[in-house]
Amino acid sequence: MIALVVFGIMIGLMIFNVPIAICTGLAAIGGVAAALNLPLMIMVQRMFTGLDTFTLIAVPLFILTGRFMALGGITKDLINVSKVLVGYMKGGLAYINIVASMLFAGITGSAASDTSSIGAILIPAMVDKGYDTDFSVAVTATSSTIGIMIPPSIPMVVYGVAANASIGKLFLGGVVPGVLVGLVLIAVSAIITKKRNYPRDEKVSAKEAALILLKGIPAMLTIVIILGGIVAGLFTPTEAAGVSAFYSLLLGIFYYKEIRLHHIPKIIIEVALTTGQVTLMIATASSLAWLFAQQNVPAAIGAFLTGITSNKFILLLLINLWLLFVGTWLDLSPAVIIFTPILLPIAATCGMDPVHFGVIMVVNLGIGLFTPPVGVCLFVACGIAKCSITSVVKAFIPFFLAMVAVLFLITYIDPLVMWLPGLMM
Repeated sequence: MIALVVFGIMIGLMIFNVPIAICTGLAAIGGVAAALNLPLMIMVQRMFTGLDTFTLIAVPLFILTGRFMALGGITKDLINVSKVLVGYMKGGLAYINIVASMLFAGITGSAASDTSSIGAILIPAMVDKGYDTDFSVAVTATSSTIGIMIPPSIPMVVYGVAANASIGKLFLGGVVPGVLVGLVLIAVSAIITKKRNYPRDEKVSAKEAALILLKGIPAMLTIVIILGGIVAGLFTPTEAAGVSAFYSLLLGIFYYKEIRLHHIPKIIIEVALTTGQVTLMIATASSLAWLFAQQNVPAAIGAFLTGITSNKFILLLLINLWLLFVGTWLDLSPAVIIFTPILLPIAATCGMDPVHFGVIMVVNLGIGLFTPPVGVCLFVACGIAKCSITSVVKAFIPFFLAMVAVLFLITYIDPLVMWLPGLMM
């Protein structure tokens, strides 16, 4: 009964475009009121408790890293590196877009940052070269979701807190799925390129290619610092986020010389505003997750699903279908906070490791970042291209199907996720 009240309030508010954080907060208050035996003050306490963890400090620090990198000239360098690697092929700008997203993913941990930074350069360039607008938008929005799979990943930090799972293992577990998503997106792009006869990009000379790759090495060292430091035990994920933010600031000031000291206050204000939005979503979602736990909703849902079938393959299929549905209307961070305590015990009955489930959950909800009605990457890419969502939705279908195929591969083939964490940690 409580769950029905909560979801009814959330969906009703979303219809009127109320921000997600407010939706979850009001839904939690409605749930407490419906429970009758709980004081409203408990929700404020649970919001505070949801944020009272050292690990979450990594979130603003990774956001800060992304802002320093985006403003420090890193985006153009990553696009140039991608141009050297794949730009010479037919339809090269599409491949550049995808590879640049894979490289950018190792720096910001945010899909929206990827869409806005890379899309602002490549969507207009692709359209000018003769690529269709719908294809350009689809490639940009779908490939940008790799940003939450390849480490560092802000949603994986949030999941690690919610599930009490190793964030270092989660980071490593996302590498292979992220690369697989990039490869299938390239394959889909190649088929569409051949069908629509898109042009090649200009070939880069060997000397110029060597210079571009050398220039891009300092930026790409960010991921080495983050992952290497965590794996080697030199620092925690939170400390790694701080080190990467400081390193990216030094790059922006001394290497790229794009960031000036007077830029820093504005950057910090932007990061503070973004962090405020994210943490408010985490806080309200934490209170809602606690309410569900207090009312035994996870156990009820688990009993319902296991009552339908005891086959672990079907249970995992049902979980994936539910998360795909959730991703279309609920933002990623609150979805992780709310549904981890509900679905993780069910996945555990199937013998799934919490790290494996966390990667599946992030990839699954990441697909929702480019699916209407709430897909933030879709909105950002359409805003850059100055086109309507309805005009590009059809172009997303082959990319969507390809990513769902990867999702089911990593769900049922455990080593695709767990091999690298087992090897490195």
